Amino acid sequence: MSVQLKHLAGLGAEYRDPIAAIDWGAADDTRPWLPPALLSLSGLAAQDRMTREELLRFSRVEFARLCAAGLWLEGLLISRIMRNGCLTTMPDEARVMLQEVREEAGHSLMFVEMIDRAGLGGVPLLGDIRLLTRVAHRLTPDQPEFWAMVFIGESVTDTLALKALRDQGGICPVARRVLHLHHHDEARHMAAAKTLLQTRLGGMSGARRRLFEIALGFLLRRFLKATLYPTERSLAAMGLPDPAGAARAAAASPERARLSAECAAPALRFVGRTLRSRGEAAPEVRP
Repeated sequence: MSVQLKHLAGLGAEYRDPIAAIDWGAADDTRPWLPPALLSLSGLAAQDRMTREELLRFSRVEFARLCAAGLWLEGLLISRIMRNGCLTTMPDEARVMLQEVREEAGHSLMFVEMIDRAGLGGVPLLGDIRLLTRVAHRLTPDQPEFWAMVFIGESVTDTLALKALRDQGGICPVARRVLHLHHHDEARHMAAAKTLLQTRLGGMSGARRRLFEIALGFLLRRFLKATLYPTERSLAAMGLPDPAGAARAAAASPERARLSAECAAPALRFVGRTLRSRGEAAPEVRP
């Protein structure tokens, strides 16, 4: 595993400030920030009735929620990695972790800028994350569970970003650049999380693996609901006449459930396969 970590550290040795890498003047207010098909009210009457201006505004709300999810996840990652200052971490691992801290801080500044440009500073964009935050604060980078959760969080949001990047509808150039820069670094971060997860599985008993897979399914459902579904207050911020009703409709939407499952699938396959490959067969994790 040391060879893999050295390779990843080499790839991340040169830092690029994402804020400086974006041409902020290229913003196009006539284009959405996310494709309409990826918005949480897609296929529902509330979105079908929107004017073009309302749809553009809604795309900014949804993009801002993706940024808020990144801010929250990256803040947790930074705080847990730096809690003990990497003093007891092997140098190869420390380099990769600290590179990730450096890059995640840059991503967070980029996300704050986009939330500000959307006019949504201070608006609760995420659902209930209290339990997930408490669980994350109990984990440390020495534990396989920590890296499994890091990988899943990064993979879910990155899969959604990739769907937006592959869309040919023409989203705002600045939004596209933000998604591209984040995806470029996240590919390496996810590879690092995979490697660090695998190095820590040796001390994980079969019973502990099975318990974690069961807990993971429960936590994943909460994560998807908190990050991929709209809050009433975020919908109210764009002036919807019935934000509570629209939020309930999104929560019950089969189309949104399908998209959420698609975003979770790559991470679930890897984590489930990895945990089971190191011990007895365990139940499949499902969102």
